[in-house]
Amino acid sequence: MITFNAATKTFHLNAGDTSYIFYIDGDGAIVHLYYGPHLESADLIPLQDYRPLAFSPYHGEALSTHSPDVLMQEYPIHGIGDYSPSAVVVRNAQGNDITVLRYVSHTIAPGKPALSGLPATFAKADEAQTLAILMRDDLTGLEVTLYYTVFKDLPVIARSTSATNRGSAAITLEKLASLSVDFTDGPLDLCSFPGAHARERQFQRERLPFGRRVCESLRGYSSHQMNPAVILCDPTATETAGRAYGALLVYSGNFAAEVDVTQLRRTRLTLGIHPQTFRWHLAPGETFQAPEALIGCSDQGFGKLTHAFHDLMRQHLLPPKWVDTPRPILVNSWEAMFFNFNREKLLALGKTAAEHGIEMLVLDDGWFGHRDDDTTSLGDWTVNTAKLGGTMAQLSDDIHALGLKFGLWFEPEMVSEDSELFRAHPEWALQVPGRTRSLGRHQMVLDLSRPEVVDYLYSALESVVASARIEYIKWDANRHLTEVASATLPPERQGEVFHRYILGLYDLHNRLVKRFPEILFEGCSGGGGRFDAGMLYYCPQIWCSDNTNCLDRLAIQHGTSFFYPCSTMGAHVTVSDGLDFDTRFPVALAGTFGYELDLNQMPPEQLAKIPEQCKRFHELHHLVDQGDYYRLTSPMTDSVTAWMHVAKDQREFLLTCVVPIRDYAMYTRLRLPGLDPSLTYEDDAGNRYRGDVLMNYGFPLPPEYWSVKAFLWHFTAI
Repeated sequence: MITFNAATKTFHLNAGDTSYIFYIDGDGAIVHLYYGPHLESADLIPLQDYRPLAFSPYHGEALSTHSPDVLMQEYPIHGIGDYSPSAVVVRNAQGNDITVLRYVSHTIAPGKPALSGLPATFAKADEAQTLAILMRDDLTGLEVTLYYTVFKDLPVIARSTSATNRGSAAITLEKLASLSVDFTDGPLDLCSFPGAHARERQFQRERLPFGRRVCESLRGYSSHQMNPAVILCDPTATETAGRAYGALLVYSGNFAAEVDVTQLRRTRLTLGIHPQTFRWHLAPGETFQAPEALIGCSDQGFGKLTHAFHDLMRQHLLPPKWVDTPRPILVNSWEAMFFNFNREKLLALGKTAAEHGIEMLVLDDGWFGHRDDDTTSLGDWTVNTAKLGGTMAQLSDDIHALGLKFGLWFEPEMVSEDSELFRAHPEWALQVPGRTRSLGRHQMVLDLSRPEVVDYLYSALESVVASARIEYIKWDANRHLTEVASATLPPERQGEVFHRYILGLYDLHNRLVKRFPEILFEGCSGGGGRFDAGMLYYCPQIWCSDNTNCLDRLAIQHGTSFFYPCSTMGAHVTVSDGLDFDTRFPVALAGTFGYELDLNQMPPEQLAKIPEQCKRFHELHHLVDQGDYYRLTSPMTDSVTAWMHVAKDQREFLLTCVVPIRDYAMYTRLRLPGLDPSLTYEDDAGNRYRGDVLMNYGFPLPPEYWSVKAFLWHFTAI
């Protein structure tokens, strides 16, 4: 998978059907050559595109010597003539930030090493190879190691970077990108996923002009407002054709994806922790590990890129226990009762749920302290036995006696002013001395950069969870970070708090997941405010959005699907949209599936449909969890939204079609990619279609398509 030609000093990374090629030049600089569809030969040095330019400083006696402003550096250094975004910026003991890294050595090893304190992809020795390249700045003693992991048969490369101070004086990391890649494809489009609370991950495509574009979050989390994932693609790229490159950061905090179109019409992508809120004091002998980034390439449009990232996450990122395990169909108490519940109401909801095929009851916010609204008790993780009519164990036992599993909601990272925890430890909240603390949803954020805070949270949560039979935990976080400073860190380390917070968050997750390996953890941050690959390493599913309107969810789930598997998208049937019950079901079925409503207040004709919906979930969800996902139309531009889940062996597939708006110019046929053209497929009504006909002529939509808002068609090969 990874080869090195000692004669030409060229590295060739064979990632699935793609090639990634770079070499070491005579000065020890690492020079990027190519990234794209597979090449048999890596002998590209004579063909590299170098042109001396005025106002491009160079090193050496002649203009023909390579200038950093023109050379495609594999990991761009800072301050010596490359004016595009640098990958690394270090403030040294002399106070300047000039950084010059040169190749020292490399290793190629089977498998993939873990990243200390960080989520990352994993692989066995026969599933991947990892290249580690050591570079050094001789003046400061800074050593930077570049890691590249290539996975067997997957066109995705995992990249990460570490920095070690081998000098005698402290230095400050001001930027350490996880990856940087220069593209020479000519004009490219940028696809990003901006949004807001209740409007997450809206697919956005734009032509890149000259200059710099930054997709970023400075909110402490990966955020609702921008996802840490981007696509660069040919202007003509579609779902099934054209070159597309996808990059994704395995990280849950502040990030920046910098895209710069240079004077040479090259495009540089740099991805990593956001440098604006990052300063890391690196004492002699200390090492800093940057998060992992994933980058993939497709020569068949967005669809193939999506399949590559979905497969990588299922095989090498998500908790293995949950990749093939069907998720329980749950009903969540929140939209049914909000804070206004008691034991009798919960058991009545559970009884109706069990009678209609639902498998789990989740108790949401309001079970702890004296919390009857959102102004109090966060941080006091003690059971309100008066409200529950007994202990958590007793409630759990009664729920299980109904034939249901039991789940519980937490918001561990937050603290209310009106709480015993804050009264005892006001210094545990993020705050700046002398400045007013901000509130969001009447709450503050705990300083997870402090080990004693993480220890307290682990002890409090472990005590509750261990006291009862709990099979599911929903982990919420309902405000972003402000006044980000820590009372325990010296001034020179205050720039570390944002990242140390995320490290504390990961530590808490890791400890609880190891303590309770049988529990299904679901991430949440006001819905999809922290929907990223870092959280998916611990939580195999994330609540996709607080917006459960099924028509709004079409765009949210559409954007999410470009990188994240459908099995990771928390999606429920709810009452919040007031739309037809039969329309809500297929949209929720395209995610983890469940219910968030008061079953005992539903119209009888709707309640009677739930057993059949649960039955269909069990019949079809293996396709949603494991199949290849195809976006057939776009909810952003088309009057019909349609998608497919196709089994890996192409012998079965599920077609879903939702019609939000009546339009006389609507589709009458949908071409269905990803099938076996030689097979004949039969739907549940007994109609038969040849695979090549469905792929090229299309599937004829039935007449009732004009009067019904949503359809599901299940096909099997005969």
